[in-house]
Amino acid sequence: MKMFVFWSLAFVCVQAILSVCQFVLGKKESKKAVRAIRTAAKALGAIACGVIVLAGPVFFRPVQPLMVVVYAVLLPDAAADVLYGVYRAVRKREKKFAVSKAVSLTLGVLFFVYGTVNMQIVRPDEHVYTSPKLTQSHKIVFVADMHVGSSQPMRTTENMIAAIRDEKPDAVILGGDITDDYTEKAEMEQTYRLFGSIGAPVYFIFGNHEVVQHAKYMKGGLHYTEAELIAAMRENGITVLADEYASLAPDLLLLGREDAAVPELRADIASLVNPAPEKFLLTVDHQPTRAKDNLAAGTDLQLSGHTHAGQLFPNGLCLSLVSYTKGDYALGEGRTLLVSPGASGWRVPFRTESHCRYEVITLQPER
Repeated sequence: MKMFVFWSLAFVCVQAILSVCQFVLGKKESKKAVRAIRTAAKALGAIACGVIVLAGPVFFRPVQPLMVVVYAVLLPDAAADVLYGVYRAVRKREKKFAVSKAVSLTLGVLFFVYGTVNMQIVRPDEHVYTSPKLTQSHKIVFVADMHVGSSQPMRTTENMIAAIRDEKPDAVILGGDITDDYTEKAEMEQTYRLFGSIGAPVYFIFGNHEVVQHAKYMKGGLHYTEAELIAAMRENGITVLADEYASLAPDLLLLGREDAAVPELRADIASLVNPAPEKFLLTVDHQPTRAKDNLAAGTDLQLSGHTHAGQLFPNGLCLSLVSYTKGDYALGEGRTLLVSPGASGWRVPFRTESHCRYEVITLQPER
């Protein structure tokens, strides 16, 4: 609840500051070119804030929540400028501050409510893959980027894990960033206790937010040590894989990669000799950027997360121009990369890109 109170108050404060500035500037009518430049500056400023929050240097962390609030206020305000400008041009009306502000506030509140609610709804996404290497069907649930406690309350986490339990999977794979720099120790322990009670084997790989290196950017460091994190998983029967193979079934092999954020720990793919090349190889690698490298191990299907599908519009579109973003990608020779948009987001309870998802994957023999 505290995260929503902070988030709402921050939105109201930034919206109030913007309104005061607009009221002062609105006393004098501006030329069309000036208004267009102002609108473009607001839109580009909002987009820049959204990009820097997710892809910018880590030293921006102290101001990242404020940057997301600025994004949430400026982007709909820029859209309101465009709508009201079109209205004025068509109706030949003079500018009225009260009307333009009403349009801005309406769009701003709708944008705020949508993004906040969207972060709290986690849906399953169904996928079916076939292969001649498979001799039986398997149901796998893949979850990545939960960022427990960062942008969703524990109730949302509990409900999602209960829904995964109801799927009755053969195995659950946790694809990194399950917890992060802002997760309390009690939240971390409860999360892995819940996963341990699902009634199916659970496998875990590290993401970039779980590695110890991130602690140096946190005031006081992480709320738990790496040893405590691993202990919490092992106490609940969760298998940790770091450049290691695990046999899931007579026809199914799992390779869990160390995250690319720690190249000094990540093994060269050539050294990870596939012990059973006749089996279907399911590779889990938190970041999708090295998908083609993993083909050298014989990967048939790679599962990744990390991208959050951009989390803040239009990051997803920008990211899709240079990298894998979400969904299925053909890697050639019947091999596929599945990038999950993630079960949550990072830092603030706000998401304006793809819905939060966990992946329900059916692997079955090729008929």
